[in-house]
Amino acid sequence: MSLQRQFRYSLLLMALATSGLTLIGTFFMVEIGLSALLHRLVMQGVSAHVVTMLGGAMAAAILLGSILAGVGAVALAWWLSRGLTLSLGARLAPYVALSRRVGQGDFDAVPAVRSEDELGELAYAFKQMAEGLREVERQRETLLASVAHDLRTPLTALQGNLEAMLNGLMEPDLRRLANLQEEVGRLIRLVEDLLALAQARAGALQIHCRDTDLAALTRSLIERFDPVAKTRQIAVESLVPRAARSYVDRDRVDEVLTNLVANALGHSPRGSSVRVSLRLHENGIAEWTVADNGPGIPPEILVRVTEPFVRGDPARGSHAGSGLGLAIADAWVKAHGGSLRIRSGPEGTQVTVTIPGCQGATDQ
Repeated sequence: MSLQRQFRYSLLLMALATSGLTLIGTFFMVEIGLSALLHRLVMQGVSAHVVTMLGGAMAAAILLGSILAGVGAVALAWWLSRGLTLSLGARLAPYVALSRRVGQGDFDAVPAVRSEDELGELAYAFKQMAEGLREVERQRETLLASVAHDLRTPLTALQGNLEAMLNGLMEPDLRRLANLQEEVGRLIRLVEDLLALAQARAGALQIHCRDTDLAALTRSLIERFDPVAKTRQIAVESLVPRAARSYVDRDRVDEVLTNLVANALGHSPRGSSVRVSLRLHENGIAEWTVADNGPGIPPEILVRVTEPFVRGDPARGSHAGSGLGLAIADAWVKAHGGSLRIRSGPEGTQVTVTIPGCQGATDQ
């Protein structure tokens, strides 16, 4: 049964119920009132025959009036319900058509919000839904195009080199084989990043917490990047306490920090500096800050820099990745229940990661 029919039948039932109750109430009131009136007439000496005729006429008139009033109420309810349902149907019809267009992929089918009632709220919610679906579709198209591009590049290099070796145009020496192995490793890393991203979107990322010396982890990370920093003439400044322990997934935290420091070094000009600091708050929340003196991230990219395959402005530096690093880092931080915040401007970029200790964690 359609909503319009349900609404109409509901109004009719209400009218019938009201008329029935009114008729019953009128009957009892008339019965009481007539009995009292006829009794007084008899007491005043009016003939019993006259009194009986008068009582019957009055009862019939009141009963007929009640019936007519009930019929009128039902007719009025039918007319009002018909008008209301037609009006409601006319106002809902555009949303039915729009929902079908959105279902077919037309996300520009957005209703205009013209009222402040419930239908206005429905229009606003519909508009928000369409914009969200449009953004999801844009991300999906970007993801597919970027995956195809990033897979095609190493595959093309592999195919070209292997064909040249098979045709005798190139000697399969160790140097060329090492280059091919590097391309294979790049493909494997890309596939692993895509798998991690898919797990993050499905909410299936798993963390394995254990007691970790965060200070030692951070110092070890800085030492690993020291040769790269010296090669690029970039000073790495650190502010790390002597000891800071918490229950975290050591491998995933190391992966997050590695990505942040690599980005900072890759986007910093020669002669600049990168600052890495660690604080362990009293409530057990660890906070890392990685800051550089690069040219910053353009505002139009900053608002979606943690989306997959979003790459910064090439003018920021020569460092070029798959565009998945920050997206995966953000996913691992959120899997810990933490947050990743990025501030950027002409004087540089600062990334702050906060990770609370795993609740009820045990060594694994």
